Amino acid sequence: MEGFLFYLGGAMMLLGGVAMVASRSAVSAACWLVLSFLGSAALFAALQAPFLAVLQILVYAGAIMVLFLFVIMMLEGPVMPAEAGRPKFWIPAGALVPAAIILVATARWVPGAGLPGFPGDLPPGFGQPVRVAQLLLGEYLLAFELISIVLVVAIIGALALGSNERTLPWK
Repeated sequence: MEGFLFYLGGAMMLLGGVAMVASRSAVSAACWLVLSFLGSAALFAALQAPFLAVLQILVYAGAIMVLFLFVIMMLEGPVMPAEAGRPKFWIPAGALVPAAIILVATARWVPGAGLPGFPGDLPPGFGQPVRVAQLLLGEYLLAFELISIVLVVAIIGALALGSNERTLPWK
């Protein structure tokens, strides 16, 4: 079961990444990136790290992508003519694959299921909130703070670009 979840999460990440790069619309590319984030959360669930899986969904697929979509929609990029009339073939796949991931991930924690695990033991404290906090606020504190500074600078840059509408080529 965990092997199936691992390959399904990997397929979600691959599908989301390829569709994100191939997408012409910035908003739909960001939505495909959410699918890729959900696949990585499924990989964490397959590795028996439920805290990291939930953290991946809440922080990246939730908060960070809402921020990205806010900035993208605030800038109001051009809509290409080919984008307006194109049929949406990927919508059913984008709705069914996350539902399948959720079903398989919750089946892992059903008591008495007797599901086989990955070979080898995980290090003690893997995926636990205490260990994640020790890493983020200890060993990787500088990287954690630099990422927050980069996000603040990106928001300020997006606001600066969005406030000067006369210089945008598509207005």
